[in-house]
Amino acid sequence: MPSEKQRRHPLLLIWLVLLVAFFLLGLSFRVLLLPIFTNQIAETTVNDGLSDLSHSTLVQVANDGRAFVAGDLGAELPVGSDQRLSFPPDVVSHMDDVRYVIHIALIITLVLAALLAASLVYVWRRHGRRLAASGLFFGGIAAVAVVLVLVVIGIASFDWLFTMMHRLLFAEGTWTFAVDSLLICAYPLQFWIGMAVAWALILVFLSAFISTVGFRLRLAPKRASGSSGSSQR
Repeated sequence: MPSEKQRRHPLLLIWLVLLVAFFLLGLSFRVLLLPIFTNQIAETTVNDGLSDLSHSTLVQVANDGRAFVAGDLGAELPVGSDQRLSFPPDVVSHMDDVRYVIHIALIITLVLAALLAASLVYVWRRHGRRLAASGLFFGGIAAVAVVLVLVVIGIASFDWLFTMMHRLLFAEGTWTFAVDSLLICAYPLQFWIGMAVAWALILVFLSAFISTVGFRLRLAPKRASGSSGSSQR
């Protein structure tokens, strides 16, 4: 339960909770962009049944695409005119859009990190450790709550959730491609389901860690002010 100090500063607590929750969403997404997740999920989901390319080539295409949208230096796409064997201009344009969205998400995450750090220092110094710790604790719980809502929606209709997210982030008609195109064979729906599960697990892990830190700080005893030169037992 919130302490008396927390009840006197509900807006500060809400501010911290929101900062923590949104920062965890951004941080977990950056972790998801690590090569290991794309590679492992692509290994089991690429659709080599509809493609003229081999399984290993499709996995490499998936890895190259991740490197490109993540902004890795030297990353290149398999550009060409045949959509079954390469990425034609409309696909490259979509990948550019994805890279832009990811870049903006990184900037937002960095801004949130700076705001969160400054806010925690301010609250800790002006209003005490417990209020700052409560922000961490409840912020982690709020992030998990977001995951649970998305999981329920995803189980009910992942295709609907996937479509709504694309409509929110990209212009209509710029993100639909033939089922046998190289892009869709490298990133079929099963790939995105796997990435969504990985993102949820990463977010739960990070949220549990932050909430545990906040919980331990809330329970930590106050330092007793001893006389000069005396020691505490």
